[in-house]
Amino acid sequence: MANPSSSATEQPQGPVSRARLRLNQSLAIDGLPPSLAGLATGRVYAAYASRSPARDALFWKTAATALLTPVTVLSTRAPQDIAQALRQHGLDIDQPGAVHPRSNVCSLRLSANRDGCDVLMEALKALSEQCASPASQFLVEGVAACFAWDDRSKLIRQGAALAQWCEQTRHTVLMVMLPPLVDQHEGFLPLTDFQIQFAGAAQLVHEQGEYRWEVAFWRDNRGALTAVQSIPLRFSAEGHRLVAVIDPEKGRDAGIGMLAPDESSVMVAQDAIANERSVPKSWQVLSDNEVLVGAASHAVAATVILHYGINVNLATLAKQVNYLRRQCGKALKILVREDNISIRYELVLLTLGANAVIPRHTPFAQVEVIVGSVQGQLFSRPVPDDYHASLAAAMRDSTTGYVPAPRFVSLVREAVERSRTVRMPNVLLQLPLGLDVAAIDALNACHMRRTGDLCTASGDSIYLFFFACHVDDVGKAMERAFERSPAELFRGELRCGDRETIFSLLDALEKTIAELPAPDYTGLVETAAPMLSTTLPKEPEAASDTDGGLKTATLPIWGTPDAAAPGPATAATIRTPRAASVPLKARRTGP
Repeated sequence: MANPSSSATEQPQGPVSRARLRLNQSLAIDGLPPSLAGLATGRVYAAYASRSPARDALFWKTAATALLTPVTVLSTRAPQDIAQALRQHGLDIDQPGAVHPRSNVCSLRLSANRDGCDVLMEALKALSEQCASPASQFLVEGVAACFAWDDRSKLIRQGAALAQWCEQTRHTVLMVMLPPLVDQHEGFLPLTDFQIQFAGAAQLVHEQGEYRWEVAFWRDNRGALTAVQSIPLRFSAEGHRLVAVIDPEKGRDAGIGMLAPDESSVMVAQDAIANERSVPKSWQVLSDNEVLVGAASHAVAATVILHYGINVNLATLAKQVNYLRRQCGKALKILVREDNISIRYELVLLTLGANAVIPRHTPFAQVEVIVGSVQGQLFSRPVPDDYHASLAAAMRDSTTGYVPAPRFVSLVREAVERSRTVRMPNVLLQLPLGLDVAAIDALNACHMRRTGDLCTASGDSIYLFFFACHVDDVGKAMERAFERSPAELFRGELRCGDRETIFSLLDALEKTIAELPAPDYTGLVETAAPMLSTTLPKEPEAASDTDGGLKTATLPIWGTPDAAAPGPATAATIRTPRAASVPLKARRTGP
């Protein structure tokens, strides 16, 4: 056991008043009711929490406040780390007079050859006998390894021994730690026997991007018992203290606190702002998406701006978005900024965890507005555990361009059904041929290069299927697909933009070709090779959360300069594909 900082210069003192001791016996959570914040003398309290900004704020803010009075702070961290943690939370113990002369700050070193609970109890007894003030507090952090969590009878004895020691010495012990039972999400039930003689047990949880103080039971310094409470927590803008939000509605109206201390942080890939003259000084610029993902993997509520350009593998980007969302929770804001091309599979990214996609050509001033608009948001959509499934739902084979009518019907049905899980918009068009236009001429004038886009002919009509395309973008897609003006080739069009109308038109087409088989123009239609493949090769599993990064993805790039530019995306609204029809043009008369 080592002490990283000697006590402040001794000063003449009188007896420490009981009122002063009691004044400090509470948790450093602003706004928490006294019945849940008070610590009774001679009792044990357990707070279960994983390492996080909220746990640091809970323990070290409580310790920093308590060190102004006689108290003992004990942690399994190294001495320099303890001093740094206190310094980050507003108390420099190296400054003379910064702490009370009768306070102690100690580092507990556990031995692999000894029982951890014996080591802890010996440390507590030695400190009590040698330097701790009578009936003072012990704030203990990171001692989960001291207890036999896999041995029920031994665990009961350990908890009872600690409670009896506190009762005998009148010391109060607050333990902040993460037992494996809690880490495995088994809740309080397996810990009941351990904490049965304690005065309080609570858990600091992180759910839906929000920290909550979940109280199993708590007895304050007046003896009042409170059970089963769940209170949302925020961080104060100054000092990053924990703030209890007792009334969520009033707290929202008053704008109380932040979801996490890093909520105002913005992290951006260099390529995403490469064409900008300047960016806000507070933004953290990282070299590329991969480095950005590694740096943001431990963020909680920061804003991350990833880059998407012609040299970016969209499958890798989708993997990174899903990894960040699952790793960091729902308070993280994930934005993707388009550069020189549009993201055709925008809804895939939104499904995998992105808050919004910033369209290309968006002025930087508007980008800053979008960044500001997502502050305080929680990602509300369900996040898939396996991003491969969402990618597969948005993908199809490499078939592009003309296919015979029966296969066209089969492929379109398959594509529409597969894309339902990610609400991918698709459009099916029926284009009646002009009086003097042959089907073979219209098909040869159509050059579909985007993977998944198909065309066929039956009767007096050409049928086009645009995969992952909004109804409103069909006009631009047709202009790029045809080398001649569609008005010269067709006498009208019928657009189907939702599943029901697409399947209705496919049923009609299927009935038509059953009565009168459509000609097969295979070999007669000029084929244009698709610009990019969408074949999904097998890929190694993503690196675990402890790897500190992601493995290099080998999936193909999706999206081309021909992709129709999608409309602005929002974090909360996804436009539902809709059907639209345009009346057929009147037949031309005369030359």
